[in-house]
Amino acid sequence: MDWLVQVEQGSLGLGALIVLLSFALYIKRTGDFKAVIFFWQKRLELTRQEFVVNRIGLGLMILGVVVRLVYHTFFIGA
Repeated sequence: MDWLVQVEQGSLGLGALIVLLSFALYIKRTGDFKAVIFFWQKRLELTRQEFVVNRIGLGLMILGVVVRLVYHTFFIGA
């Protein structure tokens, strides 16, 4: 079951890179670096493409967390 560890790490890493890519697209379009840093404020207005890329990255990161939970729940303790 070591392949689950590879899936976990790969999806977390790839997801983080894709989220950073969506932020880079936003900064390239608007030049507003401050909105990315202060993400809790309602300043970040993503286009449809940036939003989809961002959600794909977040989905991959969530997949990595779920795979980690499954791996540690069912395979580490067995």
